[in-house]
Amino acid sequence: SVNPTGTIKDRAAWELATLYRDTARGYYLDMRAGNLMRSQLETKPIPRFVLVTAGNEGLAIADRFAQHNLPPPKLIIGIDTPPERLEVLKKLRADVYMVDLSQKAFTPEEMLVLTDTKLGVGINATKDSPIIAPHAIFYDWHAHEVFNEKPDEVYGPYGSGRWMENMLYWQDRTKRNAASGRRDPRLQVNATDVTPIAILGAQPVQRDSNADKLTADFKPFLIFDDDDISGLKALGSTPDATGVYRTEEEYIGEAHDILTRPQNGINTEPSGSAGLALLLQRADQGLVNPKKKLLVVNTGFGIDRPPAKIP
Repeated sequence: SVNPTGTIKDRAAWELATLYRDTARGYYLDMRAGNLMRSQLETKPIPRFVLVTAGNEGLAIADRFAQHNLPPPKLIIGIDTPPERLEVLKKLRADVYMVDLSQKAFTPEEMLVLTDTKLGVGINATKDSPIIAPHAIFYDWHAHEVFNEKPDEVYGPYGSGRWMENMLYWQDRTKRNAASGRRDPRLQVNATDVTPIAILGAQPVQRDSNADKLTADFKPFLIFDDDDISGLKALGSTPDATGVYRTEEEYIGEAHDILTRPQNGINTEPSGSAGLALLLQRADQGLVNPKKKLLVVNTGFGIDRPPAKIP
């Protein structure tokens, strides 16, 4: 299945799995070229991925790594994780560490200490790194699929910030590519159709929101903060309406109810429904132009349902 755990996080999990593939391919080519001996390869440490997760990303990565028999990831979760979610996480092919995430933003070095991971072996999948470039590759295909629909506005959940960062990165990258005469083969519309698309991220007002995968107290590894988004607007890479919007709980509940009604049959959870919640809220505020093409991203339904069986 292309979406085995039911959320958009399956895309990011696949990208992380390909890093092991590319590493193995590189070692193979080095051995063929005589630059690496088998005895040297056997002494190389196997990297382990470490990440902070509210559940869905941990589930997706553990599932994908299990499919390819890759080293289990190390998952850092909050001590306030609901018991039923904790039980699911404990059953994953992963190492799980419970930490009080409400007190501070942990550094990459502290995360390695917390998970008993040696420096030089641990790869932090939460932070932005040129090794992984999560702001550019976790949802790059998704970004182009959205652009190809030529919407005026796109609404989606804002949790880790990665979804929005990928959208903004590829808006700016598309503009720069056009200026240098290049074009991403995945783009099926004109580059001039991309920069006018407003990207709106929904973040709950309430700390105890039902959309609890969007309520982290700290987001230390964001790449595009408010200043960066303002800069992209000033440079003409994204329109003024782009931004992160606080979304009231009543709209999150209404959006979830609408999407999951039997006649609609859309698999989602409150966190995945937040994009529609923001659209409903803005509509009530008179901020939605009915003549515009609007696209809502549902990021799915993952950890809070029985996961796929993992060998």
